[in-house]
Amino acid sequence: MGYHCWLCGKNSNSKKQWQQHIQSEKHKEKVFTSDSDASGWAFRFPMGEFRLCDRLQKGKACPDGDKCRCAHGQEELNEWLDRREVLKQKLAKARKDMLLCPRDDDFGKYNFLLQEDVDPASATPEAPAAAAATTGE
Repeated sequence: MGYHCWLCGKNSNSKKQWQQHIQSEKHKEKVFTSDSDASGWAFRFPMGEFRLCDRLQKGKACPDGDKCRCAHGQEELNEWLDRREVLKQKLAKARKDMLLCPRDDDFGKYNFLLQEDVDPASATPEAPAAAAATTGE
């Protein structure tokens, strides 16, 4: 019996091979990204904290620029929260389609986005620090 990953176009000949594939960083990256993602977002990738930058709110320049862990405006913060919801939907679909191990919870740079402690109603709570960037297989 063989296994086929429609997402990656990869065939596996055994359950062990399949498990290795769906736990690979390359596969997980495909679960969370698509060709339309790059053109669909106006702001930078969320950096770790779902709140507005304190410095910018006080009318000061942020010395961290694009490396700042906080959003640089309400529109950027709103997009970050929207991205989080899209990623959660992709995760749910991948689990439903059995493209991820049921107990797998290591998603590299996406880990902090999937934490449950973000309250979209207040749009200011802090999320845990971002995990290290993913590496290739």
